[in-house]
Amino acid sequence: MPLSPGLYKIHDTDSDRVLTYYSSNKIGTGVNCDASYAKWYVKYYPGSLRYGIQVMEYNKYLAVTVDGSIPYGVEEDDASVLELEHQFHDFYLIKLAGTRYYLEHPNIGPDGTIVKFVDKVAFKGPNSGDTGSILKPKTNNTIPTPLILRPNDILSRGSGSQYTDDAHFHTDILFNMPRNPFTRNQRMATLEWARKLGVSNVPTMESFDECERRLEVALGKGNNTA
Repeated sequence: MPLSPGLYKIHDTDSDRVLTYYSSNKIGTGVNCDASYAKWYVKYYPGSLRYGIQVMEYNKYLAVTVDGSIPYGVEEDDASVLELEHQFHDFYLIKLAGTRYYLEHPNIGPDGTIVKFVDKVAFKGPNSGDTGSILKPKTNNTIPTPLILRPNDILSRGSGSQYTDDAHFHTDILFNMPRNPFTRNQRMATLEWARKLGVSNVPTMESFDECERRLEVALGKGNNTA
């Protein structure tokens, strides 16, 4: 994912320190701040995915010494060409184009520390396609059989049940738990929640009221809805 050109602070991922341009024409890390010497324009070269980086305060561009390690400030014509390798979210590795040299924040002291480019290999997914050993196939008799829910025997034809279907049976179990029966508002909220979750065959409050009334008549009880 290419980075959009703009003005950025360049953070060390292991601390809150940021890339800083020193007046001595050197580049290092410093305390996170909003000063212009800690803000950088990231610009891309037309027709490519390569970048130049310029400090806001001094208008100097980042370049690397002949040995490819210590960065310093130069005019545009001498700027180093850089690549930004996206890692995740808004994290990128800054790399000297065409090499394996990446910008490293030493972060070894409370004061400013000079940064450098070091030769290293970035993590880029699986190593040489090695995915480890292959799992042995399972025989048919070792594959668990999915649990199949069967209709409740209470609702079988001719049983004399007061429940019209499984949905009302299970709703009655839920709403009228012996220790803590649901209030009417709780019942209505629970039914609505079930509908929002995509549950099929959710009873209406009215149909359950009728089911509960039949149960109470059959059991010789009055209305016990709280």
